[in-house]
Amino acid sequence: MTTQRIVGWALALLTTLLVLANQQEVGVARDEVVYMQNGSRYADWWIGLATFEHGIGKETVTRTFGGPGPTDNNREHPPLMKTLFGLSEKLLHDKLGVDEITAYRAPTAIFHGLCVLLVYLMALSVWGFAEAIVSALLLMLLPRALFHAGLAAFDAPIMTLWFATIVAYWRCLDGRSIPWLAGVVFGLALATKHNAFLLPFAIGLHYLIVGVRQRKAAQPWHAILFHRWRVLLSLAVLGPLTLILVWPWLWFDTFAHLRGWITFHTTHVHYNFEYLGDNWNAPRFPWHTALVTTLFTVPVVTLAAAAIGTGAWIARRKEILDRARAPGLLLALSAAASIGPFFLGTTPIFGAEKHWMPALPSICIAAGVGVVWAARAAVAAIETRRPLPARARPAILGLLAMLVIAASAVETVTAQPYALTWYNALAGGAPGGADHGMNRQFWGVAARGVLPVVAAEAPAPGAPTKSVYTHDASPAWGIYRRLGLVPASMPDAGWEQSGIERSQLAIVVHEKHFNRHDYLIWKSYGSVQPMFVLRAAGVPIVTVYRRAPKP
Repeated sequence: MTTQRIVGWALALLTTLLVLANQQEVGVARDEVVYMQNGSRYADWWIGLATFEHGIGKETVTRTFGGPGPTDNNREHPPLMKTLFGLSEKLLHDKLGVDEITAYRAPTAIFHGLCVLLVYLMALSVWGFAEAIVSALLLMLLPRALFHAGLAAFDAPIMTLWFATIVAYWRCLDGRSIPWLAGVVFGLALATKHNAFLLPFAIGLHYLIVGVRQRKAAQPWHAILFHRWRVLLSLAVLGPLTLILVWPWLWFDTFAHLRGWITFHTTHVHYNFEYLGDNWNAPRFPWHTALVTTLFTVPVVTLAAAAIGTGAWIARRKEILDRARAPGLLLALSAAASIGPFFLGTTPIFGAEKHWMPALPSICIAAGVGVVWAARAAVAAIETRRPLPARARPAILGLLAMLVIAASAVETVTAQPYALTWYNALAGGAPGGADHGMNRQFWGVAARGVLPVVAAEAPAPGAPTKSVYTHDASPAWGIYRRLGLVPASMPDAGWEQSGIERSQLAIVVHEKHFNRHDYLIWKSYGSVQPMFVLRAAGVPIVTVYRRAPKP
């Protein structure tokens, strides 16, 4: 292994460790609870199959992976990451003593490190060592991506497997690489999240453009379709077969279960999401949501560098397109396929940047190229006046790269652990994001920040329990109690009005559509005075109320 490749693996390891360290302070998302529970069930099934405790039968598969209801055993989501979450927990927690939450989240952290490695390797193979390092570091230092990579969820892994499919396909176009690799990786992407259904749009258009450019005048037009037919066959055949192989729910009644999966997501219930001051939960959605949210959640230096890199690519497009396999075009199509459907305003799911995360590797590679090209342009401009010593050129490049990376690192560090409340300088930071009416969080993750305050109100030994209205933290409350973050004497009071009436303490997680919970608590508690307000950069994100004792 060359020194340059060792650097890439070192960056991947550093990224994984950074994610694992950062997630320690991040609360448990309500979706994570479902994925963790079902992941453990899936892992038990595979372990039982490997140890001959049971066979492959429709009854045992249905009991573990499916059921008659559309959400039974979380059958509406593919199983790859959930299974890895469960296997990781059994190895790292049960065998090695790693804390439960970290054990479940470790696969996502590893996948994020792999994404950084893939970005590094593609930039290295196409543009160079400097571009590769800067691109990888800028991906590592994306505040929102770092947050999502620390959850036992699918958004960061699909970014990795989407980009892995792009890289595998691109490498297989050289006619020498093993074409089956592209199909297998595409199948793993399908087994992670339904975003993967958009990949053929990027790959298909790129394949046709490359075919047109490589077609010789004497060749018939159908040569465009068959210039790398083994790659297409791999994607079309091995992709679905890999999906079926890792998803036992598809081993029986395959087409009916596939249809149910696709139908569920094309008719998915819409989330409540605050955007520019309004709460949205039904189409037609604003066409510019993905554009504005990306501009507000990627560090400004990364956006600026990506604009420079894209501009330089456009200016030199003839030279770059002459390169075999057109990697710049492929990266542009990859980002467009990921983010494009959200411009239609009718997507089945409407929400935050997590839904178009596969666009981020392309943005970061463009930014890495932009930083290096800007440095070289600066050197060239200086040298038109006077020659520079040879050692001054890499110094200028290194200085500019360090400034960009440092600026991105500052934003990343200040965003955690409430990265969903954070917005970049274009938005005016977290306060500006709040002033613009941008969503502050979802999934109830920020509730972890008030657990010490809640725990300090625990009843004395032998005293009656104190029930807590846990609001959007309700699914994770059992985990928090099991981990000792809140005492067992502070159970969840229940949901909505009845839960509030039973509670002595109440939590409200700030999202616009949750405002009514404050009113319900004020009426029940007879006071509007909060006991504590958790803030991020001055922005309220969780409020805690305490019921006044009866006179």
